[in-house]
Amino acid sequence: MMRSLFSGVAGLKNHQTRMDVIGNNIANVNTTGFKASRVNFQDILSQTMQGASSAQGNRGGTNPMQVGLGMGVASIDTLFTDGSYQTTGKQTDLSITGQGFFIVTDGTNKYYTRAGNFDFDAQGNYLVPGTGLKVAGWMADADGVINSSSDIGSIQIPVGDTMAAKATTSYDFINNLSDDAEVGTIVQASTIVYDSKGNGHSVDTNFIKVADNKWIYSVDVPDALATPAPENLLGEITFGTDGQNPQVMQIDSTTPGDVDINVTTLDNTSKSEHSVSSLVWDDKNVPHIYTTTFTNSGTDKWSYNVVEAGTTKSLGKGTIEYDSTGPTYTTDPASVSFTIPGNAAATTLTINAPANTTAPGSVFDGISDPLPDATYTATTTAKDVAFTPKGGADPMTVMMNFETLTQYAGESTLQATNGDGYPAGTLDMSKLTIDQSGIITATFTNGKSKSLGQVASAVFNNPGGLTKAGENLYAKSNNSGDPQIGTGGSGGRGTFTAGSLEMSNVDLAQQFSDMIITQRGFQANSKIITTTDEMLELLANLKR
Repeated sequence: MMRSLFSGVAGLKNHQTRMDVIGNNIANVNTTGFKASRVNFQDILSQTMQGASSAQGNRGGTNPMQVGLGMGVASIDTLFTDGSYQTTGKQTDLSITGQGFFIVTDGTNKYYTRAGNFDFDAQGNYLVPGTGLKVAGWMADADGVINSSSDIGSIQIPVGDTMAAKATTSYDFINNLSDDAEVGTIVQASTIVYDSKGNGHSVDTNFIKVADNKWIYSVDVPDALATPAPENLLGEITFGTDGQNPQVMQIDSTTPGDVDINVTTLDNTSKSEHSVSSLVWDDKNVPHIYTTTFTNSGTDKWSYNVVEAGTTKSLGKGTIEYDSTGPTYTTDPASVSFTIPGNAAATTLTINAPANTTAPGSVFDGISDPLPDATYTATTTAKDVAFTPKGGADPMTVMMNFETLTQYAGESTLQATNGDGYPAGTLDMSKLTIDQSGIITATFTNGKSKSLGQVASAVFNNPGGLTKAGENLYAKSNNSGDPQIGTGGSGGRGTFTAGSLEMSNVDLAQQFSDMIITQRGFQANSKIITTTDEMLELLANLKR
C-alpha cells in the first residue's frame, strides 16, 4: 500500500507544479511580449509483477502485469504563438509579427526578447529603458548605406547630427506646355537651387510659344552676382508631331532692334478683332512679347493697340483708314516707339498697311512673320545654367532636363522640380521612423531623410529550447540552436511594426479551465493519500 501513497504524493507535487505555471501565466497576462507556458505530465517507472509470455503449445500468450509508481512532469513548454498587438503611437516601440526575436546586449552577453518597448537615452542609444540593455543591429555609413551582412552591434543615433548642404547640379522640367496656346503665350516656371553653402537662389524660366511645336525659353537668376555669356541662358525647344520628344537647341545669337508688322489684309467685318504677337530682344538678349490688336471701328476703319504680353497697359495706339478712290491706306501714326526694360534705346514697332491695291476683305488672311525666326539663331545643343552666387559660395553649373516635358492639348501644367540640392539640416529626433525591415530613418530640418541604422532580428531552429533569463529575456541554450541573425521580413523572420507592442499571449479562458482541471487533479491525488492512510490504520489495528 505504500506504492499508492507515493503515487498520491507525486500527483500532489506535480499538480502543484502545474498550478505554479498557471499562476505565473495569469500573473503575466498583461506583460509585454510574455509567452505562456504549459505543463505536460507523464507516468513514471512501473513495477513489473509478471512479465509477458508468448503462446506455447496449447496455451496462449500472457500480458505483463505492472503496477505504476505515480506520475511526473514530462515537460514545461513555452508557447511562442503571437500575442495580440496594441497600438501605442510611440515610434520607438516595436513589435514583431511572425517569428523572430529582438536582440539586446550589455556589451558582453546577448539576450533575446519579444518585448519591443524601446526608447533612446540622452546619448542616442536605442535601448530597453528599464534595464539599459542596448538594442542590437547595424549602423549606416556616412552615405546612409547599411551592411546587414556584417557583425551586429549596438545602435546609437547621433543626437544633434547635421546634414551638410549639397549644391544643386540638376533639375527637371515636367508636365505639359499647352498645344492649344496661341503664338506669343508665355508660361513661367521657377525653382530654387542651392549653392555650396546651402543658400537658395531662384531660377526663373519663361517659355514663349513662337510657332507650332516650337517654344523658346529664357532663364534668369535675379540674385546672381555674375553670369557667363547671355547665350548660355537662352534656348529653343521643338516637339515632335506627337507632342513628345522635345529637342533642345541653344540660342547662339539674337538680333535686338525694331520690328515690322506687315499687314496683308484687314478684316472689314464690323467690330472684328484680330491680334498678332511680336518677339523683341532687349540689350541683354532677354525676349519680350508685344501684342498688337487690330479692331474694326467702322467701314474701312480700324484701330490698333500695342501692349506687352501679360499686361493691359497700352504702349501705343493708332488708326488705319482705307480710301477706295485712291485706293489709299492712311496709318496714323505709322509706327509706335517704346522702351523695353533693359534696352538703352527705344524700340520702334512699324505698322506696314496693305498695299494700296489691296482692298479690305471679310476674312483676316494674314499678318506676315508675327514672330520671325530671323530674330534668333539656334544651332548648338543646350547648355547648362551657370552663374556665380552671392556670399562667396562656389560658382554653380546646373543642368536642366527636358526629357519628360510634353506638348499636348489642354492646359499648361509646367513645373520646374526635382532639384538634387538642399540646404544644411539638423536631425529631428521627433521624426524618426522604423520600417518593416527595421531600418531607422531620420528626417532633418531641411526636409531630407537618411537611413541611420537597422534593427536586427534573430530566429532559432528550436525557440522552445531557449532559457528564460527574467525581465522578458531569453538566452541561448544547448538545445535552442544558434541564432540566425538577419533583417526583418527575410529568411522566415517576421516583420517589424513601429508604434506597436506585442501583448502577452496568455489566454485567460484557457488558464481558468486548466486551473479547474488542476484543482480537481490535486484533490483526487489528495484523496489517494487519505484513503491509503485509512487502510494502513486498519492494518495496524489488526493486532488488537
